[in-house]
This record gives sequence, structure tokens and C-alpha cells, in this order.
Amino acid sequence: MKMHLDGVLVVEGKEDASYLSNYISSEIAVVNGYELDAKTIAYLQGKKVIALLDPDDAGKAIRNKLNNAICDVINIEIDINKCNRGKKNGVAECEISEIIGKLQAFSIKNPEITPNITISDLYNLGITENNELRTHVAKKLNLGICNNKQLLKRLNLNQVQLEVLKKIVKEYHGN
Repeated sequence: MKMHLDGVLVVEGKEDASYLSNYISSEIAVVNGYELDAKTIAYLQGKKVIALLDPDDAGKAIRNKLNNAICDVINIEIDINKCNRGKKNGVAECEISEIIGKLQAFSIKNPEITPNITISDLYNLGITENNELRTHVAKKLNLGICNNKQLLKRLNLNQVQLEVLKKIVKEYHGN
């Protein structure tokens, strides 16, 4: 069973997110290295942010930028000696037991998140084929700019009801 965190887990890159998604079912936000942009910061504002960044200079720089932009970031530090497969030293190369041990304090034992919205719902509402509509929905619900897969996950993590989504789509079309 995957761990569910009480917050948004922030990591540096897609490899980190892919690796961790095998063990963690919570939302994972990717900052794409030094590219911690204004859209990502705006999305994370007001959310419980758990930063799990590489134990290197780049990770420290991103951590500083994140902490300066957002209040009360929970900073998780991992042991660099347990995070080195091959030539790289980072989250994606870290022993999962090291990461789970560090995140355990922020896990929710039995999350009561039942997916309400499906990818079929997004398709039927025309969201999957219309980038402007998807952006409109994401902005209305303060979910940040995202692709279809991220939107679906964020809708369900935030427990948005299908009726609310339908209302936003109707509003977009002027109905």
C-alpha cells in the first residue's frame, strides 16, 4: 500500500516524481531544477508543502528559493551517503527506506480520498481536448496549470465534485 502524505511533496525533476510515485500516492509537484517559476510558487501558496530535494548545491539553492517564496515549508533532508547509485546523488538514487523513514511523520494512515471524477468525465466534458478549457478549470479551482493527468489527480485530491466541474465548464461556454 502506498503512503499518502498530508501535503504536496515538492521534488526537483520528473525522475524523482516517477520514482516516488511507486511508493507515494500523494500529489507530487516538480520544480524542474532551478526553474522554480512563478506559476509553481503561486500554485503552492496556501498549501502544506513538503520539500524533498537532492542533497547537493542545486537542491540547496532550490530549497532556499522555495523557503523565501512560501511560508512554513517542511524541509526533508536525506543522507547523501544513502542516495548514490552510479555517478548521481539524488532523490531518484536514494534508498526508498531512507525516504519513507523521513516522510513517515507526514503520512496519513487511512486517507478518505475516493476518486469522484474519472478521465472519462474530463473527456465527456471536452476538457481533455481543449487546453484553454483545462486552464480555465485549473485557474477557477486554484489547481495550477497542469496536463490532463495532473488535473484529474488534483481534482480528486481536492475532492472536487463532478457537479462543480460541470458548472465551471458551462460557465466557460457561456451557459
